[in-house]
Amino acid sequence: MTRKKKVPTKAELLQLQKLYKTDEKIGERLGGVPAYLVAYWRRKKAIPKHSLPKFSEIEVRNLWERYGDDEKAGLEIGLSKAAFYNWRRRYGIKEKPAFLKLEQLEFNFPGAKLSAHANSLYGKQTVAQKILARIAGVEKVERGETVEVEPDMAVVHNDIGAVMQLFRKLGPEFVWNPSRIVVSEDCVPSLEKHRSPEADQKAAREFLKRQRIKSIYDFREGFCHQVVMEKGHVLPGQLVLSTDRLAAAYGAMSSLATTITPDQMASVWAESKASIKAPETIRITISGRKGRAVFAKDIFLSILQKLTATGAQGKVVEYGGSVMSQMTMSERFTLSSLAVELGASGAVCPYDAATRRYVTGRAGNNYKPVIPDKNAEYSEMYQVAIDQVVPQLVCPPKSDTVRAVAELDGTQVQLIILGSLTNGRFDDLRVAADILKGKHVSHDCRLVIMPSSRTVYLEALKKGLIRVFIEAGAVVVSSGSFSEIAAAGMLTAGDRCMATTGSDLMTQLSSKGVEVYLCSPATAAASALHATITDPTRFVR
Repeated sequence: MTRKKKVPTKAELLQLQKLYKTDEKIGERLGGVPAYLVAYWRRKKAIPKHSLPKFSEIEVRNLWERYGDDEKAGLEIGLSKAAFYNWRRRYGIKEKPAFLKLEQLEFNFPGAKLSAHANSLYGKQTVAQKILARIAGVEKVERGETVEVEPDMAVVHNDIGAVMQLFRKLGPEFVWNPSRIVVSEDCVPSLEKHRSPEADQKAAREFLKRQRIKSIYDFREGFCHQVVMEKGHVLPGQLVLSTDRLAAAYGAMSSLATTITPDQMASVWAESKASIKAPETIRITISGRKGRAVFAKDIFLSILQKLTATGAQGKVVEYGGSVMSQMTMSERFTLSSLAVELGASGAVCPYDAATRRYVTGRAGNNYKPVIPDKNAEYSEMYQVAIDQVVPQLVCPPKSDTVRAVAELDGTQVQLIILGSLTNGRFDDLRVAADILKGKHVSHDCRLVIMPSSRTVYLEALKKGLIRVFIEAGAVVVSSGSFSEIAAAGMLTAGDRCMATTGSDLMTQLSSKGVEVYLCSPATAAASALHATITDPTRFVR
């Protein structure tokens, strides 16, 4: 008579699994029990099958000693903060690395300029250097070094006519890679006196169609760089070349965008390569807590006040700090696009869970995010505390003259433009709608709402924001050109205008004798109620 095998308890099975891992070895330990029977016992007791570690203890320990941070270490191997923490706990790695304990003894004073160099540890590479090194196929790139790169994406905006003409002169019949080229046709200036802009538009469309470039967007879609981000053309860790300086906005995606000339872009179209000089990087660490009615625009303006319009001339601005982790992608887009106001050639925001969520569903997962080395060397480092920051605005005539909104409270304005590439996303419109709901725009001024894209417009329409604006007496228009608004006779010499744009509008309208003040959407909406510059603090819950 065969003796019936005793079924182990759940606790016994778990202990055996911990020791012997596989069903086969557990069966052997139990005296020759078949693996399928062990598997059956597991399923009955809701014990999952043992999975072998994907990451060795050495690998996890090395990453922990390198970064001392679960989120940053996890990014290196594609794990979330919680997942890396679990791997670390599995191997009993609990103590902070020694060098981090030493770093905690350093004190950083708000607003103070910090030492530009850290101790000699690890690679010393910034995000910009790492991205260029990856594209160039080299281990590292030194600041100021020129490397030849093939971009992940090439974006052409207002210079499409010039790029086309230069490309034809180079000789090739077709572009290097149509899937890596994005074109915005919203403005194709005439390059030949005998041809009309309409003829140039038609010629551009025919050319792009023959080249089989599918990522083509015209004025119906909205502002070029907003659309490029929405459509998932830019991914974390990528290099984007563009003929427009506002492409710095792609830094919100933790990518690097560099501006090149139409000549260089034509060469990229023809030969796929461009020579790029590795830029110096400025690190701006933002800490503290945002006050009421303080938004990304106000935070940037406080930075602009300290660094001035030439504070980052020709350099890349790398943002970091605890405040960045609390910012939405919309706010990061604002910070990145405004970096050009510092004279920067580009901007980079940190890659984190917010970035990952934004990418999911918009594009594939075939990307590798980049984070700076622990001891990355920067040309300058600043720490900005925002605890005392209040709503700010830029005052004419200079683009870096920044004052608190409360200082100019009561100054009369005739036109307010809310929207654009800088502050025209859904989050911005929602802030304005919350202030305007149930109220009416003053009869002494006009409020123009300009969503940054058709997608944003549709979302605002579905959520009822457009209704709020119309009922409040605002004018809602599709994405377009500010110069067209001015040309329509909305402003005359001596008028004042408030806008949520960058300084380009200030430059355009100053020649007409119009004063332009740049501010956040909250300040713009609050000011529209009284036709005067108004501190939005009391209007924001």
